Amino acid sequence: MIEGSNVFDQKVLVCCVYGIVDYSAQELKIPPLYPVVYRDIAAVVGTSCKERLKFDRQAAIEYGHTLEVLHRDFTLIPCRFGTFLQNEHTVSRVLREHYCVYKKKLEEVKDRHEFGLKIMSEKKAQRSNVSNERRWESGKEYLMQKFYDYRTHIEAGQDAKKATDVIHGELQRLSNMSLKDTKVNGNVVFSCNYLVEKRRKSLFCSKVQALQGMYPELRFLLTGPWPPYNFVAGN
Repeated sequence: MIEGSNVFDQKVLVCCVYGIVDYSAQELKIPPLYPVVYRDIAAVVGTSCKERLKFDRQAAIEYGHTLEVLHRDFTLIPCRFGTFLQNEHTVSRVLREHYCVYKKKLEEVKDRHEFGLKIMSEKKAQRSNVSNERRWESGKEYLMQKFYDYRTHIEAGQDAKKATDVIHGELQRLSNMSLKDTKVNGNVVFSCNYLVEKRRKSLFCSKVQALQGMYPELRFLLTGPWPPYNFVAGN
């Protein structure tokens, strides 16, 4: 939704865009950042010389922290790290042209957190380690073991699919939207992001903990709450 550029002269001042916020509630108090306002929304920006922009790990951490502060105080559409526009006039034009889109997206994520959940199979990891550490006395034994590993891998995958379908169904009841990652591999058998109302934060986390207790053969990794990074595609 906001497309940055990298074609400016190195010494020209540019606007680094952190996100779009609902600006009807309160004023922005995160100096040196400031709002570029259009009607009841605003782009939160910081002015910097292009030659001073350094996109390293520390800068990414600071950027993420700023987004968390914004998410705490405002309804936020976070922008990608390193999004910048040429000047305030360009920022205003983008807000004006995409106002309806931003308003709709802000309403979708209002008063909501994002959580990420990955589920790993402990059984798959154990079988893989045993198979890798074993020494084979013959080629036939090796092939038979590989066939057995393949069959148990398929069975384990089917069992994990049944379990994660149940888990996902339970968590969907407590969330407004969810986005599953279909490209899981290795010991990861499930990965999904959930958009959860802030008032349901504790309930959602408690449900994840309870589900972990119901499936001890699986290992849950829950992250968040975060700004709704994965639910504002195209920003």
